Amino acid sequence: MREAKSALRARMRALRRARGPDERARAGEAAALRLGALLADLPPGPVALFHALPEEIDTAPAMRAVLATDRELLLPRQAGRSGALSFHLFRPGDPLLRGPFGVFEPLADAPRREPAILVLPLLAFDRRGGRLGYGAGFYDRTVSAMRARGHAPRLVGYAFAFQEVPSVPVGPRDALLEWIVTERETILCNRARPD
Repeated sequence: MREAKSALRARMRALRRARGPDERARAGEAAALRLGALLADLPPGPVALFHALPEEIDTAPAMRAVLATDRELLLPRQAGRSGALSFHLFRPGDPLLRGPFGVFEPLADAPRREPAILVLPLLAFDRRGGRLGYGAGFYDRTVSAMRARGHAPRLVGYAFAFQEVPSVPVGPRDALLEWIVTERETILCNRARPD
C-alpha cells in the first residue's frame, strides 16, 4: 500500500504543478460557493479550514464563505511531527506565521476550539471518501484523537475536480471523508471501505 500511495502522490503533485494561479483562483471561487451551500445544510459550529499552499486550490474564498455563515473560522496549528493538529480561532487581520511545512498558522495564543466541521486538504480522492494526504498522517491522527475524546467532526475534502481517482488506497487508520467539495460539484461519499 505504501508504494501505491507514493506513486499516486507523485502523479497528483505533477498534475497540480501544471495548474497556473488563474485556474487555482477560479477553482477556489467556484468551490467556495459550493462549500457555502453545503455549510447551510450542516449543523452549526466552528469550521476548520486550511491555509492553502501555492499548488493547492485557493482557500481564501472558502474562508470568506465560512465567515459569511457567521460560523467561527478555525485554522490548524502543528504541534510536532508526530502529534495531532490543534485548531485555533482566526479572524481576518489576525497574524499568521509559517509553520514547519510552510503552511500559515495562527499564533499559539489564539483561542483554541474543537471544529464541528473539518475541511481537509488532499492530493487525491475517490467517491467512497478515500483521501490521499501528504503522507505525514496529521489529519488521520487528529481525527482519531478527536473521536477518542468523543468528538466527531463532519469531514469534508476540498480539492480540484481533477484530483479525483477511481480508487484511493486506504488503510484501517485512514479517515474517510463524508463530502468532497470541488469547483465542479459537491460529492456525498458512500464511505464504503474497499474489500
